[in-house]
Amino acid sequence: MQNIRPVVGLVTCVHPIYNLPSVTGHRDAAVKGLEAAGCRVASPEIARDSRDVRAIAAMLRREEVDVMILFFCTWVAEEITLGLTRELDDVPLLLWALPYLDKTIPMPSPMTGLTATGCNIRKSGRSFVHMAGFATDDTVAKAAEAARVAAVARGLRSARFGIIGHPCPGMIDTGCDDAALQKCLGASVVHRDLDNFLRAADGSDAGEAREMAAALAEKVGRCDIDEEKLADHCRLTLGMKSMVEADRLDGFTIRCWPELRDHHKRTVCLTLAQMAEAGVPNACESDVTALVTSWVMTRIARAPSYSLEITAYLEQQGALQFAHCGSAPISMAASDAEAAVRGHMRTGAGALLEFPFKPGAITIAKLLRPSGDRMRMFLARGEVIPTEPGVRGSVATVRPAPSPDAFLDAMLREAVEHHLVICYGDWTRELEQFALFAGVDVIRVS
Repeated sequence: MQNIRPVVGLVTCVHPIYNLPSVTGHRDAAVKGLEAAGCRVASPEIARDSRDVRAIAAMLRREEVDVMILFFCTWVAEEITLGLTRELDDVPLLLWALPYLDKTIPMPSPMTGLTATGCNIRKSGRSFVHMAGFATDDTVAKAAEAARVAAVARGLRSARFGIIGHPCPGMIDTGCDDAALQKCLGASVVHRDLDNFLRAADGSDAGEAREMAAALAEKVGRCDIDEEKLADHCRLTLGMKSMVEADRLDGFTIRCWPELRDHHKRTVCLTLAQMAEAGVPNACESDVTALVTSWVMTRIARAPSYSLEITAYLEQQGALQFAHCGSAPISMAASDAEAAVRGHMRTGAGALLEFPFKPGAITIAKLLRPSGDRMRMFLARGEVIPTEPGVRGSVATVRPAPSPDAFLDAMLREAVEHHLVICYGDWTRELEQFALFAGVDVIRVS
């Protein structure tokens, strides 16, 4: 997965009437620490007058910063900080204050700068991430991680997502207005037809597909699909890869039934699994908000994510069964030996990658369809536990926190759509930061 190197604009904030030598040392420590943590830092001269704001803003624009850090070393002249946030109103914002400049001489205090400026920025409608601490290794690591998350939020504004085909029949909650999505997040949508996909697949390299099929058959524990059929489905993957490259897509979602599965007897599940494993986020059933969620989680976790739906309430296990037909990336499997390539569980059509998910902590999230000028994100933690033998499809048996009942209650009370995206690890803090940077409201399970 892509390793993000964010560009940080570090603006040192002091009140113009003070000229304190220790400020320079704190600023230099922050710059050095952020660069050592993998960031590129643009650090303008300290503003001494509100007339400096435009020059600083122009410099940060030229550097194409992913995040502006207001680094409070003392109290500030607030017209400077507010002017910068107005000039750079589309740049994610991190407020970082020293805990104090000198405990024995309390004023001017960086904490006063943080709280006063933070109050005014929030009243202007901007959201931001905040933190306090000297430029130690731990504090710098937190700032660098926030900068990487900010780069994800900023990158989303120029992302291009492909929707191939219309939403599947009866699935109203997977549809989303393109203009509303672009207004809220900045991302754009590229529409293509299923025929475009099939032509791309049929034009792919048959030899490369046979090699891909042979490698997959050797990797999994069980393959019920003959070599020719499996190679044909690998051509679907190659066709999708060519579409992603041609349209410069950052991810895609596709109408996977009924036409492909029932008429053409070809399923796109294996394509979804293979593309996700290769680092291209995707979602089935033309669900663009699930796709965007998957893109965000994949970028933040730097690992594949996958969308499922709740298919069983397992009261005795204190768990919910999350599942889909068979399109999850194989790195999520309990083991390669437990993975199987089989036909669809109901129709027998196509080629699907089935397995139980590996145990471990997961993050569960879903960006909801836009409402007015805002979007909301459902966010929860969970734990995958072993799945009973014999269950078909891509299956995760999940104990959501704090309980299945509380999780379901929050979903239904907050009108959360039925597709949920998971990735391994606890990324809730980073996703909450993403929400602040992107202007998204968070729904937490209580």
